[in-house]
Amino acid sequence: MRGPRAALGAVLLGALTALAGVVTPTTALADDPELTPVERFSSCVAGGGQGNLLLMFDTSGSLADTDPDAGRVTAATATMTRLAAKLAEVPDSTVDVAVSGFSTGFATSLGWTALSTQSAPTINAAIEAYADRDRDVDTDYWSAMDGARRAFSERIATQENPCNLLMWFSDGEFNLNVRDNDSKLQRWGGLKPWAPDNKLGNRAQVTQALEAGRSDLCRPGGLADQLRSLDVATIGLGLAVDLEPSAFDLMQGITTGSAGCGQITQPTPGEFIMASDVDDLIFAFITALDPVTEPTTTQPCVDTECAEGTRTFVLDGSIGAVNATAKTPLDGTRILLRTRTGDSIELTQGTGEQNLGGSTLAWEWLTPQVLTFDLTRVDADDWAGPWGIVFIASEATDELAKSTITLKGDIAPTLVDRAVRLQIGAEPVALQLGTVDRNGARIDPETLSEETVLSARLIAGEETMTLADDLTKGDIEVPIPVDVDDLQPGIAELVLTLDVTTQAWTENGVTTPGTRLEPRHASFPIVIAPPVDFPSIPARISFGSTEKPDPVTVLLPITGEGCAWLSGDTTFTGYPDGLDNAQLTSPAAGRDSCAKGNLELTLDPGGLGNGSLVGTTKVMLAAADSSAEPIAVDLAFDLSQSRPASQPVLWGTLILVTLLGVAIPVGILYLVKYLTATIPGTAVLAGTVSGPVDDAHAFTDAGVPLDVTRLQMAHLTDRRQVTVAGRTLHAKMGAALTEPGYVVVATPGPSAGGRGTLQSVRGDARLPLAVQGNWMVALDPQRPGSGPVEITVFTAPGAPGFADLLDDVRANIRVAVARLREGLPPTPARRHPPPIPGRTRPAVPDPPPDPVRGDDSSPATGIHGGEDKCVDS
Repeated sequence: MRGPRAALGAVLLGALTALAGVVTPTTALADDPELTPVERFSSCVAGGGQGNLLLMFDTSGSLADTDPDAGRVTAATATMTRLAAKLAEVPDSTVDVAVSGFSTGFATSLGWTALSTQSAPTINAAIEAYADRDRDVDTDYWSAMDGARRAFSERIATQENPCNLLMWFSDGEFNLNVRDNDSKLQRWGGLKPWAPDNKLGNRAQVTQALEAGRSDLCRPGGLADQLRSLDVATIGLGLAVDLEPSAFDLMQGITTGSAGCGQITQPTPGEFIMASDVDDLIFAFITALDPVTEPTTTQPCVDTECAEGTRTFVLDGSIGAVNATAKTPLDGTRILLRTRTGDSIELTQGTGEQNLGGSTLAWEWLTPQVLTFDLTRVDADDWAGPWGIVFIASEATDELAKSTITLKGDIAPTLVDRAVRLQIGAEPVALQLGTVDRNGARIDPETLSEETVLSARLIAGEETMTLADDLTKGDIEVPIPVDVDDLQPGIAELVLTLDVTTQAWTENGVTTPGTRLEPRHASFPIVIAPPVDFPSIPARISFGSTEKPDPVTVLLPITGEGCAWLSGDTTFTGYPDGLDNAQLTSPAAGRDSCAKGNLELTLDPGGLGNGSLVGTTKVMLAAADSSAEPIAVDLAFDLSQSRPASQPVLWGTLILVTLLGVAIPVGILYLVKYLTATIPGTAVLAGTVSGPVDDAHAFTDAGVPLDVTRLQMAHLTDRRQVTVAGRTLHAKMGAALTEPGYVVVATPGPSAGGRGTLQSVRGDARLPLAVQGNWMVALDPQRPGSGPVEITVFTAPGAPGFADLLDDVRANIRVAVARLREGLPPTPARRHPPPIPGRTRPAVPDPPPDPVRGDDSSPATGIHGGEDKCVDS
C-alpha cells in the first residue's frame, strides 16, 4: 500500500495559500469562529504574525508496511520548497519550521528555522531523515502532545505575535509495547511520565497506562486543552491502512475536540483527515482545506474531447495564479488543459513544464490517478478568458472525475493605517480599509468585479463587533467609525475577509460566468487603549519552564502613568494532572498596594507535574488621578512544568578505611568547605534565547534579543539548588581542599558557562558560585554540530551591568560555540526517498549510532568522553 505521498504537502500548502498581503508589527491567532483552523493560522501570518509550524512524524515500526516508499516525506519536502517560493513573494512574511518525531518519546530533529528558498534544503534534509525512521516501538500520543506543548511553550515565551500550527502524522492508534524486562524498559525510554509507578511489565499494566494517558490527554485542563490554551491550531493526518477508522478516534479527538476530548472546543481547535488509500487521501486532504469550492464532478469523455467532460473556469486580470487538483476514476484516464486560445495541452504522467507565452504551466502526477498543476501568469497576453480541464477515458464508465480549482488573486484586504490606536472614552476613530496587490500597492476598487465584497469584524476578548458586512467595491474605501467604549482595553483583532469573483466572459454571444476565488483573510492587531491617564500592560506573560514545584516569580511591565494590582480573579484553562489548586498572587493585591513600573507576580503550582499551567487573570489599572474608577483588563499567562525522569536507586556497601585520625580533621575542613559552597544573594534572574551560530555569523551579531522585562526570577530559598528560566543550578564544593566552589548546570547537549573564560564539567556548563553576571551556552542535543544554540544569562535583582553582560555574550559567542564543537563526530549522511510512487529504495547500511542518544542497545554516551573542557573566549 502506498503512503500519503502528497497529503501532508497539501495541508501545508493550504495553510499558507492566503499569504499575499503586507504585514503589521503585532498580531495573534484570532479566535474567529467563522474561520477554519488553517484559515486562522494563514490570516495571522498574512496580518504580520510570526508563523511557527511544527511538523511531527510518527516513527513506529508499522510504517515499514503502511508507507514503505515514504510518501509522507516526499509530500512534506515538496511542500516546503513550494511554500518557500510563496513566502518569497510576500514582503516581510515569516514562518519558522521545526521538525520532530515521536514513538516511545518525543524528539526534535530540527530546531526552529526560518523558511526561505535558501533554508528549504536544510529543512527538507531534516524531513528526509524520517524516510528511514520506521523501526521504533510504541505510538505514544501522550509524549507527542507533551513534546509539542513544550516546544510551543518555549517558542512563544518571547514572542509578541505568535501564529502557531501543529501538523502531526500517524498510521496507528495510541499504543505501548510490553517491557518484560528492565533492559527493554531502559532502552524504550524508561518509565512513562504520566504513569511513573508503572513498569509496563505485562499487558494489564500497559492497559492501565494507556487508560491513564487517554485520561490526561482529554480531561478538562489536560494536554489537549493546554495546547489549545497556548493558541495552537492542529492538523492531524491518520493513515488507516490495516485499522478500523475507530482506531483513530483519540487522535481525532485530540485534534478537533470531538468525542469529549478536552473542554476548549470553540473555536474549532483543528482539522483531522483520515484515508485508507493514497488516491482518495490526497484528494480528500486538498478539498477539505478548500472551504469555498466543493469538489466538482465531471463525466469523462471517451477517446476524444467533449463539452460534457470539460470543467471550465474563467480568469481575468485580478488572478495571478491557478492551483488545481484532479482525480480520475480509472487508471489511464488522460487530463488535458484547454487554454484561453483554444489549444489543448495533454498533462502527461510524471512531471512537466511548458511556457504558454503569457503564462507558465507546471504539473505533477502524485499517483497514476491524482494530478496537481500550477498555472502562473507572466503577463496579460492570452490570460483573461475561459480555460478548461478536460477528462478523457479510454472506455465508458459510470464513475466520475473530481476536481478542485483554486484561483489565486493578486489582491488582499488591508488596513491602511497600521498604527491606528483606539482609546476608550475618546472620540470614535475611523478605520480606513482597502485592497492591495502582493507588493502592497493600492488597487483601485473600480477595477474589481461587481461581485467583490469585503467584510470586517473586530474581536476583543469574547466580544465580536461586526464593522461591515458585504461591502461592495464602491464602499470598500469608505472610512468606518469605531466606538470602543464598551470594550475592554487590550489588543483586539480586526479580521478582514475579501470575497472576489472574476469578471464574466462574453464571446460570440455566449457568456461564461465568472469564477469565485478562495476568500482572502487577514487579521490585524488594533490597540484598544485605556482612558487617558491610565497605564497599560502586555496581553500575555510567560513564567517560563521549571522542573521544580517551587513558586516562580516574574515582573510584569507597567507602561505609562498610574499603577496596577492583581484582582485575584484567575481562571486556569490548562494544568498538569493533580495541580488544580495552583495560585497566582502578587504583593500588589489592592489599591492600597498598587504597583508602579512593574507588577510582581508569583505563580505557585502547588506541586510538580508534566504539563503547562495556562490561564487568564484580571489586573486592575488605576489612573494617575486616583479619583477615576479603576478598570479591569485580561492577562494571559503560562508556566511549563516537566517532572525529571525517574532514576533507579543504586544500593552499595560503604567500606570504612584506616587512618581515621587523619580523616577526621580533613573531614572537618571539607565540612566547612561544603557549608560555604552556596549561591550568594537573595535571588537570581535569568533569561534564555536561541538561534543559529557558526564561525561567520551569529543570531546575536546585531544584539542579544533579550531585555530585562523578559527575565524570570527565582528566590534563593535553597542556595544549593535553584531552577530559573528552565535551567537547574547545582552548587558544588569542588574536589580539592584548595579548589573554589562552583555551579553546574546540566544540559542534554554539550554546554559551557562563565564570563571571559567559559568552562565545562563533563559536558555540562560550569559557573562560579556567584552566577549573577555570568552566562552559558548549550548546543542542540540532536544536532550539536550544526543546530541552534541556547544562551542563558544570569543577573541579580535590578539587573546591574546587564548591558555589559549582553555585550560579552555578543563578543564571545562564536568562539565559545566553535570550541564546544571541536572534536564532534560528523553528521551522518542523509538518505533520500524516491520521487516516484512505487519505486523502492536501494538497500543502504544502517546509519551509525546517534552521537547523543546512542543505538537501541546501549545507553547514551557523552560527546566529550567525560572530560572537563575549558573554552577560552
